[in-house]
Amino acid sequence: MKSELQLMCESRLKNVLVKNKEDNPLKIKNVLKSEILHILKNYMEVSAENLDLDIFVDNSGYYQLQVVAKARRIKPASSFMEIDF
Repeated sequence: MKSELQLMCESRLKNVLVKNKEDNPLKIKNVLKSEILHILKNYMEVSAENLDLDIFVDNSGYYQLQVVAKARRIKPASSFMEIDF
């Protein structure tokens, strides 16, 4: 059985690790936004002002990515290149 001190130390370590994960997305948020905007522009008319991107870290330490984009229109389907996965 774990002591109260061990449980407290594990909890503090987990909090530190999650906090570190929360700080890292801020460093790459603008890069991701730029990359996603570049991809979306291949398929629709969208601007940087109409693209919001947020990165969250849940209590388990997993990243959650939320992207919201407003597009003026979707480009014609004939201009899309199909890729088989």
